Amino acid sequence: MKTLILYYSYEGHTKLLADYLAVQLHCDIERIMPVKEMKSTGFSKFFWGGSQVVMNIKPTIAELAHRPEDYDQILIGSPIWAGNYAPAIGTLLNSGLISNKKVGYFYTHEGGEGRSVDRFIQNLGFDNQFIGACSCMNVQKEPETVKQQLLAWALEHLAD
Repeated sequence: MKTLILYYSYEGHTKLLADYLAVQLHCDIERIMPVKEMKSTGFSKFFWGGSQVVMNIKPTIAELAHRPEDYDQILIGSPIWAGNYAPAIGTLLNSGLISNKKVGYFYTHEGGEGRSVDRFIQNLGFDNQFIGACSCMNVQKEPETVKQQLLAWALEHLAD
C-alpha cells in the first residue's frame, strides 16, 4: 500500500522521526507548513504555541505538494503543545484533505501528551480508519531508541 507521512515540526524532533520513517519505509514525506510560521523563542514560544492550542486557533497551511487522495495510508506526526497536537495539524485534520484513508498518528513530547490521541481520533473524520498512535517521548535525549520504537510501531500497524 502507498504511504505518505505528513508532519509538523517546530524544534526538529518530529522532523527527525518523520525523515527516519520515510527512509526506512520508502515512502513520501511532506512537512505541513503554516503560511505564517511562529518565530518565537524561549518562554514566548510556549506561550504563543500553547495559547493557539487553548484558543483552538487553526492557522492557514500552505498547499500540499503531495495529494493525499493518491495514498492508501497516511502517518501524521506532531509535537505536543499544551496537551494537544500542534495547531497546523488541527488545520490539516479539519481541511477535508484526508478522506477514506488508514491513518496513524505519532507524536513527540517530553512527558505531557495530554489527551492528544483522543482529540486526534475525534477530529480525524468518520470516513477514515484510525490504525493507532505512537508516543515518542524524550526524542532529544534518546533519539536512536525512539526511532527504533517508532519504526517497530509503524511496521506493526501499516499494511504492506
